[in-house]
Parts: sequence; structure tokens; C-alpha cells
Amino acid sequence: MNRWSMLILVMTAMAVACSPATEDFWFQGNLEQASQEAKKNDTLVFIEFNTEWCSWCRRLESETLTDRDVRRELGEMIALQLDAEKEGAQAAQRFGIESFPTMIFLDPTGEEVERIVGYLPPDKFVTEVRRIRTGDTLYACLQELQEDPTNADAIRRAVEGLLERSDPEGAIARIKKFDAQDGHSHDTCKKLMFLAGRDLHYRVYLRAAKVYREGWKATIDIPPVPGTNKLNALYEAGLPELEPDEQATLMRKARFEDAAELLEMVDLDTADGDAFFALAAFAFRGGHYAIAADHYDRWFEDPATPHTADMLNRAAWQLYLARESLDTAVAMARQAFSLDPSADIADTFARVLYISGEHAEAIELEKKAAELSDGGRADGYREAVEKMKTGVDLNDQPAFETYPGPREISL
Repeated sequence: MNRWSMLILVMTAMAVACSPATEDFWFQGNLEQASQEAKKNDTLVFIEFNTEWCSWCRRLESETLTDRDVRRELGEMIALQLDAEKEGAQAAQRFGIESFPTMIFLDPTGEEVERIVGYLPPDKFVTEVRRIRTGDTLYACLQELQEDPTNADAIRRAVEGLLERSDPEGAIARIKKFDAQDGHSHDTCKKLMFLAGRDLHYRVYLRAAKVYREGWKATIDIPPVPGTNKLNALYEAGLPELEPDEQATLMRKARFEDAAELLEMVDLDTADGDAFFALAAFAFRGGHYAIAADHYDRWFEDPATPHTADMLNRAAWQLYLARESLDTAVAMARQAFSLDPSADIADTFARVLYISGEHAEAIELEKKAAELSDGGRADGYREAVEKMKTGVDLNDQPAFETYPGPREISL
């Protein structure tokens, strides 16, 4: 063998050694077989639930789940991939998987101990898996609460875990049980109840809109708790029997009032910049535009809080739709565009400037957005340019104003 052949052989061996593990990393079998293998080896089962259409699943699989450090951390577990709409449909329903990718960890008995929802880059994924391997899991939190019902840190982590599992009802039940105990600060419960109520509010109103549009062909569970109290009362009083236009008006009113009940729970004196951003987004979604504007102002004025281009753009866009705090919206959009002069941000900046009376600059920015885009998006931006030239209203409005949307059936 000559030295060049030897060099190629060595380089090939190094490449194989340095490359991520092959498909053998994944367990070749179903969930029942994986559980049996985990029980035999006294280890965890790791399941990645994905779908064919999920782009974040593909990114997770190509960037994170092939990473050597990630696979080293998962290496002692039984790792299984399941398509939630095919062979994994039954398992996805069993574990309440509603978004993708979702990864769950089962103990050797088949009980879920933790989950990760959404894409994470390799370094953050490794941190989460190490936490789980050390036993810092939702299951451990629930055990701690059983041993000490007044453990504030445990209830906080338990609620976060339940919300991560899209289980706000379970979180609310835990918070109520915790709040009934003595020996702790009830302010903690108010904060947690807002978080759980916010998630429940979003899920229930989304579901209610869908059932309304389909003519109430399905029943819907609406808990009588903060965040859904008003809608529950409407539904119990016979909402589906009313005229469709009256139903829509009452549902929108209930959504506004339920959001208000949650917003009243928040102690603004203890909120930081990140909290104000989250509160603003929730207030905007519930139709409380003036409150949203006030919270976005506070967030923007806080020098200790990071202001990314995406966050600035989102805040400016919502202020634009609500026609609130337009000077702040212009400042936000300008800063966002300086950080990221992309088409979406240029479009937001242009529209904010347009309704602020700066038509010439707005038109140039909207042209820029069109130049940076193609297809239908570029056509939309060019159409906006023509409207701006004539000075007409762009007719953009918050989604709350059209909730719950047009009926999808003929009555």
C-alpha cells in the first residue's frame, strides 16, 4: 500500500470516527418493544414525535439529533422516532402531543417524566437532557409537592412542566390545591394562575371559534375558571342556539372580559421588561389595545431588557394594527430595521410610517420590501406601494376584530 492510499484510509477512518452515529442510533421497533427494552436495561425511553410537514422537525433532526454530544447524552436511553400522523398516531394521542416536534422521556415503567417541546439547538438540548438525566423532572416536582405541599419552587416548576405539556387545566388544579395550603405566599399562586389561565384562555377560545364556524357540531369543554369564566357562562346559557351574528358578538365580548380578568391578576410593580412584553402580547390578542401599548412602552423603555429585531418588529406591528403609541411604534420599527433590514421588517416600518404621515419614506421602504421578496409576498408589497401612492387606508386590523371568523357552513 503506497503512502497516498494509506493517507486516504486514515482520513476515511477519521471521518467515520468524527461523524454522528448512523441510523443504528434509533431503536428499530415500536413503542411497546422500546418500553420492554428500557425495562430490561433500567433506562429511559426517548421519543421524538414528528410529522412529514413539520419543517422544525427536519431542522431538529439534521442539526440537533445528529450532534455527537446530543447522541452521547441520549446514548444510554432507548431512542425512538414516531410520525404522529402515521405509526405514532395512537401514542401521540395517548400523551397529548399537539405540536411538533415534541420529545418525551419515559421511565422504565412507561410513565412520562419530562418532555421538550419545539426545536432546540444542540447546546441547549444537551443542557435539558442532562437536567432530565439527573432527575430534575416534572415527576420529581410532583413528588416534592406530595412530600411538602407548601414547596413554592416545586409548584412553580410543576406548573411550567404542565404548561409545556399543553395541560393548563392540570396546572390550574395543582395551583388551587397549593393555594389551599398555609405557610406560603399567595402572590406566587396569582402569578402562576395568570400563566395557566392565559394558556387555557388561548386554547379554549381557539377551539370555540372552530366549533362556532362549524355550526356547533361538536361539544366543547369550557372550565369556569379565570380566563374562560365569561365564555363558560355564555355556553351554559345556550350560546349555540342564538343567531350566528349575535353569537360572534357575544363571543368577542366574552373574550375581551375574560382577558381583562386575567390581566387584573398581574402585579405590575414586580414585573420586569420581559414580563411586560408577554403581557402586552396577551393584552393585544384579547383586544385591550391601550393596555398593550402601555406595556410595550414599558418594555421598550427598559434598558436592562434585550430588544431583538424580531421582538421590536412584532411590537411595532401590533401597535400599528391597534393604532396606539405610533411614535413608539416608529422608533421600534426603525431600530428593528437597523438590526435586520429584511422584507418583513421593512414592510412593518413602511406601514407605521405611512399612518404616521411619512408617506414618501414609507413608499420607498415598501418598494424595498418588494425588492427583497418574490412571488405572492412581493406582489402584496407592490400592491401596498400603489395604495400608499393614492393615500388610501391599507385596511389592516387586529385579528381580534374579526374573531371568531366567518361561518364555514350554510344554515
